[in-house]
Amino acid sequence: MVERFRRRRRDEPEPPTEAEREAARYTVVLVPPDAAEALGDDRGEVGLHLFCDDDWDHQPAHLDDAAKMIGEACGEPVVLTEHHSDLTYWTAHVRKES
Repeated sequence: MVERFRRRRRDEPEPPTEAEREAARYTVVLVPPDAAEALGDDRGEVGLHLFCDDDWDHQPAHLDDAAKMIGEACGEPVVLTEHHSDLTYWTAHVRKES
């Protein structure tokens, strides 16, 4: 296989690091009681749910706990970005140095 040297343009983003790729696999979802019932969750599993890819991974007590678990999995401190749709959820990103 032959690799060619290619110069990156200034506006071209850096490729994601391994830690950034790992952090992007996680989503934290807030499941309120009415949503748990609508989803057919007969266990009444409400609260925060941590997903890795599409698989349920853990049920952290607080967002800080979720960020700590994700940070340990990817080896870097992370921040959670809040999003709203039918449910409130957070995506993880490696914390940038200020």
